[in-house]
Amino acid sequence: MAQQDKLDALLSFVPYRYRPDRKPPYIRPWMVPQALWGFNLRAFLAPEDWNRIRKDAYARSGSRCRVCGGRGPQWPVEADEGWAYDDERRIQTLKGVISLCPDCHGVRHWGKTMTEGRQDAALAWMAEVNGWSHSEAAQCGDQAMKQWHTRSRHTDWQCDISWAIRTYNVVPIKDGETLARELNRKFVRQAQTRVGVRAGHVTHIEHLIGER
Repeated sequence: MAQQDKLDALLSFVPYRYRPDRKPPYIRPWMVPQALWGFNLRAFLAPEDWNRIRKDAYARSGSRCRVCGGRGPQWPVEADEGWAYDDERRIQTLKGVISLCPDCHGVRHWGKTMTEGRQDAALAWMAEVNGWSHSEAAQCGDQAMKQWHTRSRHTDWQCDISWAIRTYNVVPIKDGETLARELNRKFVRQAQTRVGVRAGHVTHIEHLIGER
């Protein structure tokens, strides 16, 4: 409803789904390689520093999803860490933290969603938000799984959280990497347990986890 000459000032507050300068996909799977499960700000920072960063993300979005503008039924939004991947040097670099509703967050963390058996609902949500057909959303999910499968064959990934250090002047805790490695082992065990009790076809994620 804004006048055109006022629109630029409002764009930073508009969910991606409704911005005229953005095109689909507004939300898609962006999966963390298995070797980096647990390597995140929650592990590397003191609780009070992580809470400050995530609450700042909530405040910037008005406790609404940056992608769809919605809120979850139990809690409004969750903090999502945006990572970029250098596949040649195998470095995962933090680019920012935004607020996502649980539905959009479930699409982003596609592997976790699959192991929990929630992929059908997440696939339908990805199609709705992006204005896609079911087959287009399924193709995007398949491509993400193949990319994850390729990246997860490597175990020498490094994690760069310098964005948080620069932006919030935080100092990583001394034992952060040790904690991250412990969390990694925990999350892999949880995934193995989840896929181990499921019947039916073998997915990409089940195949790779079974090799570890």
